[in-house]
Amino acid sequence: MDLIALLSQESVIEKEQKKRHKFVPDLPELEGEATRAPKIKEHLFFENKDIYISKHNRYAAYPEHSHQFLELNYIVKGECRQIINGVPYLLKEGDILLMDTGSAHSIEALGKDDLLLNILFNNKSISINWLMNMNHHDSILYKILLTNNPLDTNAANFILFRNEQNEHIKQIINNMADEYFFPKVFSGKIISSYLPILLYELARSLPHEYSETFSKKDPFYEVLQLIDAEFTTLTLDAASKRLNFNKNYLSNMIKKRSGQTFTELLNEKRLLKANLLIESTEIPIQTILTEVGFSNKTYFYTCYKNRFHCLPSEVRKNGAASK
Repeated sequence: MDLIALLSQESVIEKEQKKRHKFVPDLPELEGEATRAPKIKEHLFFENKDIYISKHNRYAAYPEHSHQFLELNYIVKGECRQIINGVPYLLKEGDILLMDTGSAHSIEALGKDDLLLNILFNNKSISINWLMNMNHHDSILYKILLTNNPLDTNAANFILFRNEQNEHIKQIINNMADEYFFPKVFSGKIISSYLPILLYELARSLPHEYSETFSKKDPFYEVLQLIDAEFTTLTLDAASKRLNFNKNYLSNMIKKRSGQTFTELLNEKRLLKANLLIESTEIPIQTILTEVGFSNKTYFYTCYKNRFHCLPSEVRKNGAASK
């Protein structure tokens, strides 16, 4: 029996919901007159497990609720309609929904051919913000996209990965589900080994998912790309000429959209790049500050200390001591 055949079998709750055309509570928080969006507690799922995987029961709408942990929904087959933070979404086969602590969702009734997997993560330190910080530490575009999503404030605590963008993630989930539902020798170890790979793939996919909220013709998107690519020599005057915008207009737009001035964004990029080089290479600090675009050593050290609350030499000393 393969995974789809197994998931297609009707559970006891599914048979009851199909018969009664009514939701049958599968958790104590959802019994009786529950408060709006009750919070599901983690102790119900994890017993010496890093993750918990289950099939979502079909034939009845699932009431609004939230979680104390990161949750991933994977549409194995068919489709699924959900209301997430009050906004309706249609998820199709292969789509992945990642929901952080605090996001609330309800799920409309799934039909016979609709199969949804719920994957819950035991580690509370894992969050969307944690995934954001796993990659691209020196990218201003990435940082702004992930911390100031101007087009969808509800997206701060959930991300929808569409089918065409996540082939590697889908394969990992399918492998984990096979080991989970058809356990063999070492299945638990194999699932635990897949988990960090899944998290890295999710982190690697985040920039694309968030960048889709911007039009590539958006001048704010364009200036962030320009800063990332040409930070060592870029000036506001040069950026305005490259993008064919009045310098004052561009300056005001950047301040309004990011809350920072052009110079502050440029220095942030330079400092992030400098810090990455200080942590990961043996290049002399004087060489690094020049390479990233700082011409004044005192100014660089002042900016670095304000940004990272320590001196470059301390970072390098601590890095050497840890090896």
